[in-house]
Amino acid sequence: MPDFDLVIAGARVLDPETGLDETLNVGLLDGHIAALTMAPLRGERVIEAASLVLSPGFIDIHTHEDFRETQQSGEFRIPRETSACALRSGTTTILGGNCGGSNYPVGNYLETLAAEKLPINCLTLAGNSTLRKLLGLDEYDTASPSQIAAMKDLAGTAMDEGARGISFGLQYAPGTSFAEVLALCEAVREKDKFFAVHMRYDTPSRAVETVEEVIAAARITGAALQISHYAANVYGLAKNGLSNIDITARLIGESGADITADVYPYDTWATGIRSAVFDQGFDDFNFKVTDLEILSGPLAGRYCTQEIYEELRHSPQETSVACHNATPMRDIEAAYRLPFVCLGSDANMTLGADGHKKGHPRAAGSPARFLREFVREKGLFSLMEGIRKLSLLPAQRLGLGRKGRLQEGCDADLCLFDPQTIGDRAAFGVDVCALPPTGIRAVIVGGKLAWEEAPPEVPPRP
Repeated sequence: MPDFDLVIAGARVLDPETGLDETLNVGLLDGHIAALTMAPLRGERVIEAASLVLSPGFIDIHTHEDFRETQQSGEFRIPRETSACALRSGTTTILGGNCGGSNYPVGNYLETLAAEKLPINCLTLAGNSTLRKLLGLDEYDTASPSQIAAMKDLAGTAMDEGARGISFGLQYAPGTSFAEVLALCEAVREKDKFFAVHMRYDTPSRAVETVEEVIAAARITGAALQISHYAANVYGLAKNGLSNIDITARLIGESGADITADVYPYDTWATGIRSAVFDQGFDDFNFKVTDLEILSGPLAGRYCTQEIYEELRHSPQETSVACHNATPMRDIEAAYRLPFVCLGSDANMTLGADGHKKGHPRAAGSPARFLREFVREKGLFSLMEGIRKLSLLPAQRLGLGRKGRLQEGCDADLCLFDPQTIGDRAAFGVDVCALPPTGIRAVIVGGKLAWEEAPPEVPPRP
């Protein structure tokens, strides 16, 4: 009789918490890591993994899996494309509900996720913009003291039902007052959760100001903070000519608050064309109207002209766009060098009624691009540190004590990959945005083989 459900034999095993880096055999049983040893192991299935790296499954702390699509029956279904792309990229756990937008009630949403049987673990935050809408507030309204108190109660209920914390989309809901932020952060601290923030501004002239606001919320309330897509909001040079990343990293380090951040490995933003992001025009951005690539709807794959932009901006239907040339790559690199910064893809991928996949390639390519470009090619840090940023660091922020680690007794959520060939293939454009990476040989979720790279085709003999 085999001793294990699955054995990975002869892999280079990396555990970012203990620093383990050895060639071992790994035995999985009942969804957990049951053995790490040099001795041979017997399993119902054995994966030969010589020359491959086995790491904890990647944890994506910033996604937007949580958009629901309404069927004619009136029932909700969860789009599967974001989680499917995540799985193929080595990601075994994702966190949705970011940037202030989520589902509510959270308990019902989590039940829907469980019923959908998605291939990976899906967690959620509760969004402040969602709570505002429940009270009849639009993005520009300022909440009254009684409405803020009601939002705090709603937030507490959401966390009791399973939300990992509260997210804010301050740029998307400019009516959000600092008093509202503090009240919801107090709810977070009371539940020992964390708050994630899409900050209020994203131009170099206001970078320090926008970080100071969220640091103040963390210091005043004592709540743990996750800064969303850090470099996308904090880039360029301050008025004194110093790097905004350097200035704000110093402020974060000196704050004494519990602060981490995430960054996606692309210089291209994605957002809704009708959102408040574009309320002040384009003068303060690095990009122009003609740099906007349409990611959703019937015009997906085309670039905006001024006429198309105006039409979509005033359309009743929201359109997602990619903002090319938005974040200087030097600022993304500087952010990744900081020990408190992990990867977050900011992913969303949809499958349209026409059967075509539409979205930003970061939904499919982020971890592989990160390991290829920033670890293997640019050598910004070691492979172990790269794995820490992909697994342990987000697991610690989420309070997942059995994930993000490769140790006996931990959850068997694992990624097996070739460090010499791992790389992203996803590109901007319909369908190609969802292409899976190269070099990821197998992904294991809950001790079960959830995805395996197809073996190369062998040409027939002549």
